[in-house]
Order: sequence, then C-alpha cells, then structure tokens
Amino acid sequence: MDVDTVLTRLEALIRDARAVPMSASCMVHRDDVLDLIEDARRSLPSQLGDAQKVLTQRDAVVAEARGQSKAIIDAAYAEQARLVAEEEVVVEANREAERIVAEAEAIAEAKAQDVDNYVDGKLANFEVVLDKTLRSVQRGRDKIRADQQVDEMDLTGDIPVFGADDGPEGQY
Repeated sequence: MDVDTVLTRLEALIRDARAVPMSASCMVHRDDVLDLIEDARRSLPSQLGDAQKVLTQRDAVVAEARGQSKAIIDAAYAEQARLVAEEEVVVEANREAERIVAEAEAIAEAKAQDVDNYVDGKLANFEVVLDKTLRSVQRGRDKIRADQQVDEMDLTGDIPVFGADDGPEGQY
C-alpha cells in the first residue's frame, strides 16, 4: 500500500472516531492506528526509492533535453546560414534576370523601331508607285475622253461644249 493511501485511511479513522464529550479529543483504537503507521513505514522505503528513481531519471531527461536543444539550436544556426547564403544567390539571380529582361526589352524596342521604319519606307515607295499609276490612269482616261470628243465631232460635225464640271458624259 502506498503512503498516500495509508494517510487517507488514517485520516478517515480519526474523522470517524467517537468524540470525547466536552473536549476536542476522540477515541480511536490503538491497534488500528498502529497498524496504519506500520503500513506507512513499510511503504516509505519503496516510495522513497521510487522518488529517487524519478529524480535520477529527471536528471537524465534534463541532460538529454539540453543535448537535444543544443543540437536543435546548432541546426537552426546552420539552416540560418544556409538560407542567408541562398538568399544572396536568389538576390543576385533576380538582379541578373532583371538585367536580361531590360536588355531583351531594349532589343525588342529597337527591332520594333526597325520594322516600323522598314514598313514606312515600303509604304512610301508604294505610295510613289500608286501616285505614278494614278497619274498614268488619269492620263489614259483623259486620252479616252479626248478621243471620244474627236469621234463625236466627226459624227455630228459639231464641236462639243462642256461645262466646268462636265465631261463628255455630261452632254448626254
């Protein structure tokens, strides 16, 4: 039986004992009290041994926990150093990436400008060719109108008279 149980039984024995009239005393059976005291004495060495084992184990557990905490702290410092080094690599990589992107954007802008200049030049040449073609078409139409007027004069003998905005078509 453990000491706590023995003390609980002793307490119950005294609490339930018959009171002595006109005093704070009580009457208990001597043998019952002596038996409980003997039980407590027998339990104490066992419980003291258990307590000593717990203290010994506590010291071992504390020492192991200190060792583990030191290992965890050392690992944390190592991880911190690794992350700092990695962060520096990442920062440098980001700088290099930004430089490459800026260079690529500059090259793309220059190429876009070159393309715009090339297209503008081609359109200007096309405009000149179209202008020449338009003038040639206009001369051809003018010649056809002039030929039609000559043909009409031959048929009627009259000289056609045109208004400012009328061509040969306006006469009909």
